[in-house]
Amino acid sequence: MTDFAPLSAARRWALGSVDKPPASLGRFELKTQLGRGAQASVWLAVDPRLQREVAIKLMRPLQDQDPSVLEPWLREARHVGRLAHPNIVPVFEADVQGLQPYIVFEYVPGRTLAAHLAQQGRCTPHDAVAFMLEVLDGLQAAHQAGIVHRDLKAENLLFENNSPESHLKLIDFGISKIFCPDGDANSAIKLHTKAGSLFYISPEVLEGNYDQSCDIWSAGVILHLLLLGIPPFFDEKDSEVINKIK
Repeated sequence: MTDFAPLSAARRWALGSVDKPPASLGRFELKTQLGRGAQASVWLAVDPRLQREVAIKLMRPLQDQDPSVLEPWLREARHVGRLAHPNIVPVFEADVQGLQPYIVFEYVPGRTLAAHLAQQGRCTPHDAVAFMLEVLDGLQAAHQAGIVHRDLKAENLLFENNSPESHLKLIDFGISKIFCPDGDANSAIKLHTKAGSLFYISPEVLEGNYDQSCDIWSAGVILHLLLLGIPPFFDEKDSEVINKIK
């Protein structure tokens, strides 16, 4: 039987076998690509039921995954969805259609801290402290709720409306990491190297452990980046970065 459903198009697109996204996913109408990484893709979409724009993250299809990860993923997505804090972009919904898991976030127009630093360079100490207080406020709320981000980096911090005077919001909490092989040191290194976040990786993660301490470490890396413009452990070779972190 020919496989022509929008859901099949979503799976093929998420795997990178087609250039254009499907027109829809469930009730959501996909519009514009916001970002794409090794493990997922993010799109601006419209929720016609509530008549609002949202951001949708398409995870890798389940045909590439152990199906046993689905229930823990949905459970953690529900947990993250209960977070309500001005420095955290909320999760509205998480679901699976066919073999395609996806997460629906509030759409916050703006630019990332990484983009801000690329354009403006390192910050003044005053601005660096102000930005970090917002990051730590969001992390504290998450940690008090028993939630670990697990991939805190400048690319996952967002200035609302492109303005450094607005709230700095944490995005992309670690519910996506359940779909990634992070059970041991080798897979953790491979994952973070592919994701481009090796400079933020903590010694605990190199041992295969994701807990609150890995977020605190990553926050320290961000502070160093804000003040000096480079991460504390920097080298062109991934192996040297890992050795320095250890």
